[in-house]
Amino acid sequence: MTASCFLDVDPNFALYPLNVFRDEPTLHFGVRSIANQWQEVLQSKPHLRVHTRLLPTASNVRRVLSLAADTAWKRNDSVVAVHGGNLATEVELGEPEMLRNCGDLFEQVAQGLEADLERLKLAWRLRTLSEDERDAWASRGIVVNGAMDRIHLGPGAKLRDGSYNTESGDIVIGPSAEVMEGCRIRGPFALGEGSTLRMGSLVYGPTTIGKGCKVGGEVSNVVIHDYSNKAHGGFLGNSVLGSWCNLGAETTCSNLKNTYGHIAEWNASSQSFESQGRTFCGLIMGDHSKTAIHTAFSTATVVGPMCNVFGDATPPRHLPPFSWGCEGETHDLERALDTARKVMARRSVEMPEAVEARIRQAFGERS
Repeated sequence: MTASCFLDVDPNFALYPLNVFRDEPTLHFGVRSIANQWQEVLQSKPHLRVHTRLLPTASNVRRVLSLAADTAWKRNDSVVAVHGGNLATEVELGEPEMLRNCGDLFEQVAQGLEADLERLKLAWRLRTLSEDERDAWASRGIVVNGAMDRIHLGPGAKLRDGSYNTESGDIVIGPSAEVMEGCRIRGPFALGEGSTLRMGSLVYGPTTIGKGCKVGGEVSNVVIHDYSNKAHGGFLGNSVLGSWCNLGAETTCSNLKNTYGHIAEWNASSQSFESQGRTFCGLIMGDHSKTAIHTAFSTATVVGPMCNVFGDATPPRHLPPFSWGCEGETHDLERALDTARKVMARRSVEMPEAVEARIRQAFGERS
């Protein structure tokens, strides 16, 4: 498990394919994981434990911290949070804000970034710009529409000439991250530690990019987890990428049906497409998946982890884990692992044995 502050909870089918290779609290609520945020909130409260999908919103944090010893917050026969090991007393704290499905990650990214901002300022040692600096930044070609104090820079962050709009939310540039020349960004937006937003990128918030990423082209309301790349042109909207993904040049997704109707989304439990009431949904991609250049995804496409997506036709709207191409073939496991190790080594990261074991287990369950 990712941390001792979490209760033992079964995985949720609705978070497929993002939870195949990873624990659910490692998913990002904003620009950092649910686990990171709860660990910081509860670091001085070792007897408090929370549900793995309980979001660290201001409301949830307040209610969890209000729990007295030997009490539990319970809702719909599920324990949401507990203080101590004795569940003798249940308290009524109302409806919790939970992570229900993959779409919640991009739909609630603004709330996640806002809820984490004060903690993030400490964790990333952010410096907040002041109105007195507007002219100095403008002399460097950096035009800010909106309040200057909604821009926050980590140590070593580089902000090149471009347009930055804070009227709808904060813009956070993490430690050693770089926004290259000619980018246009509308907040809320966060760029993780050591990540790069490449020249001329267009970013519509709310959007967050994790650490060690390279992103370019046009993105709108997306969540990109650590060490994933969308380095070239192409549109990505209302989407979530896991870690260690790579989208080839001009990879594009649709996020809206031509009929403007509700989108049928993949249900891993029923193994069918069902409407969840969304009008906008783009690409949901699991860890370690890759696409060829000019790949074009249909609305609400789900790509399992460790897929290699290529071919002449539009990919199907659901590609199972370890897919090779788009015609039902399966990736060779050892080749897939060898590629993953090479990709990780480029970022000076070694694949943990536990992660490899989980990948092997998932491969066995698929075949």
